[in-house]
Amino acid sequence: MAKGIKHPSPLKIEMDFDEALTRFAETKPSEVEALIKQGKKAKPPGSKKKRKPSGGKDQSEAVVDLRRRRMRKRNESH
Repeated sequence: MAKGIKHPSPLKIEMDFDEALTRFAETKPSEVEALIKQGKKAKPPGSKKKRKPSGGKDQSEAVVDLRRRRMRKRNESH
């Protein structure tokens, strides 16, 4: 075993070993596969991309665009 590698804490199940082993043995592989497929289809909460307030552009680009518009307005009015 390599030194310095931290392993995750052990799995903690609140049932005795015999019950856990019995439930594991009774599991049907088709049910497990169906649950895995279902889990892949379901998107986790918060997975939608958040829209940027500038309409998709980066904030710095939006600021530059606003400055250009203002400069153009000033130049056209004189």
